[in-house]
Amino acid sequence: MTLATVLIDPPTTLFAGGILALVSMKLIKAKGLSEVWYVGQLSALWGFVYALSVGWHFFYRTDWMFFYAMDTSTLPLVPLYVLFVAVCTAWGAIGGLAVAALLHLQKVGLAWVAFAGAILGFVSLLLITLDQYKHVGTTKEYLAGLARPITEDTAWVTASNVSPAIFGLAAVGIIALQLRRARAP
Repeated sequence: MTLATVLIDPPTTLFAGGILALVSMKLIKAKGLSEVWYVGQLSALWGFVYALSVGWHFFYRTDWMFFYAMDTSTLPLVPLYVLFVAVCTAWGAIGGLAVAALLHLQKVGLAWVAFAGAILGFVSLLLITLDQYKHVGTTKEYLAGLARPITEDTAWVTASNVSPAIFGLAAVGIIALQLRRARAP
């Protein structure tokens, strides 16, 4: 099950890009700057797939996606979703590029610190808004204490099981590609 909102999704793609760079450390060392750029592209691709995979939540549990910060009923969702996908894609690329560049510069410790910072940012945002993540409904329902626990919304549960299957398979595929490339002569 995934916990996905506009507040934590970009940091998710940021630290995922960092993971890919760390997995690609051997390739970065062997291939140099061209591999840094390749890691950035793969990280952007994963961020794009991730954002697409949480699209159901964006359109069908919109107030939840916006962590009940506002009533989303009048928002122009399609342009906002395009922006959301672009931001998740960019943050994925930034995470991958930043950590990969540090690895290329042989600043391995600093690369791990940058990665840890991305994880810390994600966890901090998640903890600050944990109650919002655990309830689903409209902003009005949430503020009145009437939003249901997420586990009681079968459509939300289904979407939250499908989403990680999609972005998880993408992650496994990208990591497998990098590990295979690292073993190639």
